[in-house]
Amino acid sequence: MPERHNPIRALWSSGLLLMFLSLPSLALDVRVSDSREHNFYMDALVWVLDKSGIDYQLIHTDHPVSTQRRKVNLLLNNEIDVIYAGTTNDLESRLLPVRVPVTRGYIGNRLLLINKQFQPDYDQVTTLNQLKQHTAALGFGWPEVEIFRAAGLNLNERIYDEIFVTLNEGSRYYFSRGLLEIYPELMGKRKWLKNLSVENHLMLKYKSAVFFFVHPNNKALQTAIAEGFRKSYEDDSYLEFFYNHPHIKASFAKADRRQRTVLSINNPFFPQASENIPDKYWHTNESVVNAQTQ
Repeated sequence: MPERHNPIRALWSSGLLLMFLSLPSLALDVRVSDSREHNFYMDALVWVLDKSGIDYQLIHTDHPVSTQRRKVNLLLNNEIDVIYAGTTNDLESRLLPVRVPVTRGYIGNRLLLINKQFQPDYDQVTTLNQLKQHTAALGFGWPEVEIFRAAGLNLNERIYDEIFVTLNEGSRYYFSRGLLEIYPELMGKRKWLKNLSVENHLMLKYKSAVFFFVHPNNKALQTAIAEGFRKSYEDDSYLEFFYNHPHIKASFAKADRRQRTVLSINNPFFPQASENIPDKYWHTNESVVNAQTQ
């Protein structure tokens, strides 16, 4: 038997609908875990989220993060909502990437952090083969590990924070860091690790990109970050933000890139799915003198 029309119920339902539609939308929670000072990536995340126009709330959690594997596990366990990392096939298969290079590909321009007493040893290095006589210290599970191994470079995996201490105490390792990471990191540590120094004439170079990654089920956050990038590249404001950021400007000024010997490395592990990122998201090629690698 069909249900009879009830005008009171209809009015009640309409009132609930109008009340629901008039409620303000809830902010999107964005939980992060990164305790490092002088962090461009966190500044970039806030920039693109602001630019996206969404209502969001950035929440700093208390999770200690010592390795990339732990960051990924925290994300997959829904304990945090976004991480930044150098992209790999494994990460792109397990997480949801925002395929815009946060540092415009400069993460593939690598400088070496060393104990300053060993600078004379590195002064003798002009080819990749000569660099193979030294050993890199790299974080556990970092994309660089498989890239360096494929290039025949010696390496030792260690916990990120321990590498700085080991170098300071007299290790002969070199620590490969992104051009835009190394100086802010050193700024935060030099007051208590006084023997650290940026090696003064080499730069490694290979194709790489840092993406923001979210949980595979968090399409809303991926869309918001992507929209922030889209809008800020459309009006060129991301370029203005990027090249005028104090850490970026200081890094370019200190690195003296055009005077460095560039050792090029192939990256056979760059994900095929990210090969077609539009050129506008990458930095342009610069005129630097490439050293012979043989």
